[in-house]
Amino acid sequence: MPNALEATQKEFERWRLRERRLMTALDQVDEERRRLDGELVRVEQQVAYYDHLTRDMKKELGRPGLGNLLSSLRKS
Repeated sequence: MPNALEATQKEFERWRLRERRLMTALDQVDEERRRLDGELVRVEQQVAYYDHLTRDMKKELGRPGLGNLLSSLRKS
């Protein structure tokens, strides 16, 4: 019977170790997700900025074309 108790204790410790490894891995995944979420926010801000900039440039320069390009160069 002592062997059964010892085997059970070893199995319990093995599962505890596995649990600690999984908890560590989950913490790392959460940290990476937070980092990537922050990076995504920055990328979305950049996309919005350049989209707005592009719209402003189109308003200022008009439709793309050789005539508009030449007239915008004459204004400069």
